[in-house]
Amino acid sequence: MSSLAPFKQWVHQRCGLHLEGLAEARLVRAIEALHVELGTQDSHVMLTRLAENDALFDRFVSQLTVNETYFFREPETLHWLVETYLPRRLAEQGGPLRLLSAGCSSGEEPYSVAMALQERYGDRAQTLFTITGGDVDQQVLKKAQAGRYAGMAFRALHPSLKARFFTPVGRSFQLDTTLRQWVTFQPLNLLSTSACHMDGPFDVILFRNVSIYFDEATRRTIQHQLKQLLAPNGILLCGVTETLGNDLGVFSLKEEQGVFYFQADLPMSARSVNELVPVAPQATNAPVASEPAPHAEPLPAEPSHQEEPPPFSAPPSANHDTLQHAHDALNQNRFDDANALLMPLLADDPWSVDALLLAGLVARWQQQPQRAYDYFKRALYVSPECWPAHFYQAELLRQGELPNQPTQRQRGYAAVVRLLDASPLASGGLKVIASPLPPGDACFLAKRYMNEHAVTQGAG
Repeated sequence: MSSLAPFKQWVHQRCGLHLEGLAEARLVRAIEALHVELGTQDSHVMLTRLAENDALFDRFVSQLTVNETYFFREPETLHWLVETYLPRRLAEQGGPLRLLSAGCSSGEEPYSVAMALQERYGDRAQTLFTITGGDVDQQVLKKAQAGRYAGMAFRALHPSLKARFFTPVGRSFQLDTTLRQWVTFQPLNLLSTSACHMDGPFDVILFRNVSIYFDEATRRTIQHQLKQLLAPNGILLCGVTETLGNDLGVFSLKEEQGVFYFQADLPMSARSVNELVPVAPQATNAPVASEPAPHAEPLPAEPSHQEEPPPFSAPPSANHDTLQHAHDALNQNRFDDANALLMPLLADDPWSVDALLLAGLVARWQQQPQRAYDYFKRALYVSPECWPAHFYQAELLRQGELPNQPTQRQRGYAAVVRLLDASPLASGGLKVIASPLPPGDACFLAKRYMNEHAVTQGAG
């Protein structure tokens, strides 16, 4: 196998992707496929062909990102955008307003915005707003333009919206033609100067759950590019868990109704994110997943509470590799594959906090919330300091995946804050994998949701 270093450097220079850690496995597979296609293992030859052949490059890049997305991801943000910000901006300056989904992947995000605007404004929506999706991966752009989806893409989409905007076609669903004609898609490399020539400026740029692929220097460069595309007083929306990582001094960070966004028109405040006081969000009617969860299979036998788990047992190297493969499968939405790896591991090592946490996350994305809760509970029995398990248990209650129990939910977030205030970089008892949520973001979000709970309780 050719050295990865020249490919990492070339991809980073070409489109900014930071291919370290688990992303290396995707790079290895992409290089192997390139070797088979070109019939050579010479790195120089392969890189030269990639530079000369745009179609070859597109196929190569398409293998490097997870492209994990779904309809109505982070619905609170979308609800605020459609019900609060955009009506106010329309009143201030009229339409049409321009919206850009930067790093749109296979189109679920811009189409979610389109559905929400159609619900809010009816047929007028298409005269009031233009929606553009852009991505460096032209393979996923083709999927976005086709507008055909299946499976996990619908895990947070309300059944009524699915019935209104999609038509069954075999085992998949075809998006309404009107929406497909309304939303346009363009190739977008945010490290290229050509990005500034898109049909802007844009009143809203969504750059959500994309920055994980870039190092800090690249994120700063991208933000300067986005700043050129943003209209005066326009806003940049990042993913909920990316707020801290994108507060780089390029934009001013603001908060409204519990939603954080960036603007370029105001000078950057010297305050940190944690000094901003979030307010309780307004009641939202944003669609949430409501389809019945599949019948949960029995969990592997839970250890007796009379037994004491070994506090410092290091997992065998074979289990280490299995956990890494399961983690990678989870990141790629291959839930059945992840489950197939985790179940034998848990049968062999029922005390593995890493395996219990991953199994809980898999169950959650398979819409088995009670099964997920039980896995997180077992993780906490083994390792009470496992702050990710505390956080995800509370999230199951907050997001309505399980019947809400305010006291229990508050207790979970409080445990996260207590543990991370004491040790800001704590692993949470995880020995192999890193937490899917960075500790700084988890602490920030837990404090925010605790404040929301306190305000709600006080108002009642």
